[in-house]
This record gives sequence, C-alpha cells and structure tokens, in this order.
Amino acid sequence: MRKIALCVLAATVATPALAHDRYAPPSPREDLRDAARVLSDPRAQAGVAALVDSLTNAVMETRVGPLADLAPDSDIRRNDTLADIQARRDPAYRAKLRNGTVAAMAVAGRTARDAAAMSDEVDAAVLRLRRVIDAVDR
Repeated sequence: MRKIALCVLAATVATPALAHDRYAPPSPREDLRDAARVLSDPRAQAGVAALVDSLTNAVMETRVGPLADLAPDSDIRRNDTLADIQARRDPAYRAKLRNGTVAAMAVAGRTARDAAAMSDEVDAAVLRLRRVIDAVDR
C-alpha cells in the first residue's frame, strides 16, 4: 500500500514538470529553424506549388470572352478564359509559375536558416559586450 501511495504522490508531483516540458511553446528561434526545414523540403515545395497551381487554375478559368466587344483590337476571343489568353501570350506560363513558387520557397528557407544562424551570432555578440561592460564597471 505504501508503494502505491508513494507512486501516486510521485506522479502527482512530477505531472506539472512533465506537462510543462511537453506543452512548452517553442522559442521563436526554434520556430524559425522549423520554418527553414519545411521551406527547404522539396516535398513541401511541391505541395505548395500544387496548391498555388490549383488556386491559379481556379482564377484562370474565368471566362472573359464577353469582354471581346469592349476591346476590338485585342486578342480576346468570344469563348476565351484568362488561361486561354495567357497561354497564347506565354505557353510556358504554368511551368514558370510552378518553378517560381518552388524557387521562392527555397529562398525563404535559406533566409529563415540564415536568420536563425544570425540570431545565434547576435546572442554571442551580446554576451561578449556584457563581459566588456561588466569588466569596465568593476
């Protein structure tokens, strides 16, 4: 019976400490490093590129043919969508959009990684400055 009481008491005392560690919010620096990992992950880049492509498709399927009468000198045809017009002007626009999305995510990942590294350097500089100031104050 004593062992059970001691286990219950130990579990009760340890629970707040365990809960604190488990549910402690990550530091901004950890968030930045996590963001850098995700943004640099080719699978995440492909997923975001697919999402941007889907969103773009939804917009590009807008029929603009009725506007052809308003702009008689344009290349708008009666049944055109935005995608039709853009494809005539730049047949590779979808691939360029996808590649641009992936490249932008890669740059954002490198930027986040470098920002996290710089925050470590700034912390080290602050510590060095504190040591100098403390030495002067003595």
